[in-house]
Amino acid sequence: MPIHAQLRHPMIAWLDVRLTWPGAATQRALFLNRRGGRLSTRAASAIFIASAQAAGLEDPTTAHICRHTFVTQLIRGGEDLVTVAELAGHSRLDTLRIYNQPTDDDKQAALRHLTVDR
Repeated sequence: MPIHAQLRHPMIAWLDVRLTWPGAATQRALFLNRRGGRLSTRAASAIFIASAQAAGLEDPTTAHICRHTFVTQLIRGGEDLVTVAELAGHSRLDTLRIYNQPTDDDKQAALRHLTVDR
């Protein structure tokens, strides 16, 4: 899985620490709970929310919102939809439709491309 260049060093550092955790030798999960098992969805969500609050983010922030933002930024940045689907783990391009809802500004910008005879 590709990773953003600025995240490589922190990820390598985490993987070094992870080696010391219980269960590291038998679990393939990137993040482990205190007993060495996979994090539950609830535990991962709680960590994500606590991290956002500790960072001082005022808006509600969840893993789902972050995922949505990730995909939306890639699409609005002009990235190829097949690549975005692959990065997001979607097998169907149609699934990306929910992330690419046009705003009123998008619709207005599209209308500027029309030729109007006077």
